[in-house]
Amino acid sequence: MPFHLMKNCLQYYDWGSVSAIPRLLGVENPTGRPIAELWMGAHPDGPSKVDFGDGEISLAQLVAQEPVSMLGEAAAQRFGGQLPFLFKVLAADTALSIQVHPAKEDAAAGFQRENLAEIELDDAQRNYKDPNHKPELLCAIEEFWGLCGFRSLEQIRSEFAEPEMKLSAADQLRDALQSSDNQAAAVPAFLEALLKRTREQAGQLIAAALRLAQRHNAALGAKSAAALQPTETRYRWVGTLASQFPGDPGVLAPLFMQLFRLLPGQALFLQPGTLHAYLYGCGVELMANSNNVLRGGLTPKRIDLPELLRVVDATAPGPQLLDDLQPQTLRGSSGEPVGSSWRYVTAAAEFSLQRLLIESDESALRQRGPQPEIAFCRAGRARFSSSRGLQTISRGDSIFITATETEYTIAGPGEIYLATVGL
Repeated sequence: MPFHLMKNCLQYYDWGSVSAIPRLLGVENPTGRPIAELWMGAHPDGPSKVDFGDGEISLAQLVAQEPVSMLGEAAAQRFGGQLPFLFKVLAADTALSIQVHPAKEDAAAGFQRENLAEIELDDAQRNYKDPNHKPELLCAIEEFWGLCGFRSLEQIRSEFAEPEMKLSAADQLRDALQSSDNQAAAVPAFLEALLKRTREQAGQLIAAALRLAQRHNAALGAKSAAALQPTETRYRWVGTLASQFPGDPGVLAPLFMQLFRLLPGQALFLQPGTLHAYLYGCGVELMANSNNVLRGGLTPKRIDLPELLRVVDATAPGPQLLDDLQPQTLRGSSGEPVGSSWRYVTAAAEFSLQRLLIESDESALRQRGPQPEIAFCRAGRARFSSSRGLQTISRGDSIFITATETEYTIAGPGEIYLATVGL
């Protein structure tokens, strides 16, 4: 059977949304708990189950038993017989922590170092849960806001030269910003000075940033958030973050990080080393199968400042939006157009994402190399058919498609996201 219906794992984190994922899946949330993520994949912290024979089996088990037929020979060899990506739906009502993911060499070295130090994998002092890097892609399902990368050195200097910010608690921050005209040197020095502020100093900085934000917001008047450019909206986010994380120096992040907004269908790619924080919204997220996170604010969790500063890339590009792709026409068996597809291309070998919008029940032929796929139905329904099997999924469902199925058809009407490897 080439199409395996999946039973996926929900993750309950405080920053999640009570309604977004239940609404997407078409289910109730009787507990009222925030649901942050839906995981589709074989990650050990929450592997999906798939139908197999007369029962169910963990997708991780299935891949381990038959790595070549499940993944294809190239992917099985390249990624050690493991599914290299984790596919998610992510829904945030409050901000996630400011964070950075390590490059592969940093992750491998850190994982080995902490193993030699005999730090348990579930220890709060542990930074590296595995030896892998974690590039990631996020495609908005609903409007999505976040921070990604640093603003220019001159822009940050300008913020901290404002009248409201001329207080003694900011002196070391300004000194760090003036220590070099090289962003790679000055910005990490600034970040270190900010995160070393005492609680009292952090409170003074936040109060000053709120006064600065109030002045700018008053100048913007009653314009709605949708009518504002992200550069204007950052001052509103200062107030929002202050209410969510009182006393946390990360409240100042909109002053020194680049703010972005994604509309449905727009996507963002994050390279390792890029400081970022997701603020609000719902989207599908596709990433390398890793759980390595170094935090830098907006969190009660541990911040390993020396390691954060070693890994972060102050010159990493800001939001790399993948929204300029031209849709390709999908044609049915009659040759007539039946919908459109968008492919989000990144440099990651572990993953690739495609979005299909099929407007009729006529089948469109899909031909591909021997690679694994996870198909998630965002809306409507999708019927997958080949000479060896048939599977229909509806809103909120997903299936795992084996690498052996290099040709099949999809019929709608529906919106489908397809995750596969990037080889």
